[in-house]
Order: sequence, then C-alpha cells, then structure tokens
Amino acid sequence: MKKLLIFIFWVGLIILAYYFGLFDFILTNAGINTGNIFIPSRKNINSINNQSSNFSDGKVASKTFNEYTENTIDKNGFYLRIDKIDLFKRIIENVDPRNKTEYIDSWNYGISHGKFTSTPDKIGITYLFSHAVSNKAEAGESKAWFTYMDMVKVGDEVIIYYKSKKYTYSVTEVLVVKPTDTGFYTGASPVPKVRMQFCGPPTGSLDSRTLVDAVLLRTDTFNV
Repeated sequence: MKKLLIFIFWVGLIILAYYFGLFDFILTNAGINTGNIFIPSRKNINSINNQSSNFSDGKVASKTFNEYTENTIDKNGFYLRIDKIDLFKRIIENVDPRNKTEYIDSWNYGISHGKFTSTPDKIGITYLFSHAVSNKAEAGESKAWFTYMDMVKVGDEVIIYYKSKKYTYSVTEVLVVKPTDTGFYTGASPVPKVRMQFCGPPTGSLDSRTLVDAVLLRTDTFNV
C-alpha cells in the first residue's frame, strides 16, 4: 500500500508539473538552454497545437521517391534523404497523426513530421511517418514513401536538411511494436534522434508498426 501511495504521489506531481509548465521553469533556473531541448510542457504543446501545416505550399504533388538533390532543395526547407533506398523527399512539418484526412493529404507532397514531436535542431525525437504498401510496384502511385524502409538496417545513414543545416544520423535500432503502443509517439529523448514509422511487418500490414531509430552523428552548415 505504501509503494502504491508513493507511485500515485509521483504521477500526480508529474501531471501538475506538465499542466502548469513547471518543466520550463525548472530547466531554465537550472541553467539549461531550453531553446535547444524539446520540452513536453503544456506551453509547448499549446504552441504547437496552434500551428498549421501548409502541405502544398505552391508545390505540385509528385510520385517520385528521389525528387530532389542538394542543388535543388530550398536551403531553408525540411527534407529527408536515405541513399540506401534512393529516397529524397520533402518533409511536411506538424502533421497531426490523429487526423486521417490531414496526414493522408500530406503524403501527396512528402513525408509527415509528427505534430507535438521535436525537430532536428533540438534535443529530442524528430518523428517521421509515411504510408507503405506490400506491392512495391504500386509504391509511387500510392504515395507510399516508406515502402522501402524495410531495407534500412542498423548502421545505415539517414540525412535530414532543416533550416540551412544538414543533420547526419546513424540507424541504431529497428523495432516492431503494436499499433496500440502509442507511447513510442513522443518528442522526448535525452539525445537528438529521428524515429521513422511505417506499417508492417510485413510491409503495409496494419497489424504492426516498425520504428526505425537513428541517432545524430554530426551537424553541418548547409549552403546550396
């Protein structure tokens, strides 16, 4: 009974800290640069919740996986590049995974960045997700940009371009989880990393989800 009461106390304390934005206050007064850390506080969540994604941004929907090169991207944009699977696509920022119409629409223009998760310039998890299909011949037509993610293995390189910076990651883990394991959808992490999600295995199956985690190795200034 005593252990249960202690557990309830700490859970309650965490909820109160989140609600009143105390995570921001504690970290700031500890001398930590909170501007470089993804903090899942109420203030942070409310701020992101009020943002909206511009999917098209004047761009035409493309069925091509390798749509860009370093010479053709917007240096201030947001892109994912994985040479192992010949993928170079735009990333659509702040896509709400709770809104099916929204995330399906975003795939017309690129790969979804999960709303309420981190970005490459912060310590935390940059969460990316996209459609995948079992028939790879239909991947482009279906805008299923993560169809070939099942070929990505530990040690492979992943590159993200974000606001004039080039972030190079190395894949550290490939994990299969249940669709109900929503706790993996988070921006919180003690290190900067990218987490990429697709349906499967087998690829395209709705019975499971595959998470591909990659940890940041280096950051370079990028000038087109």
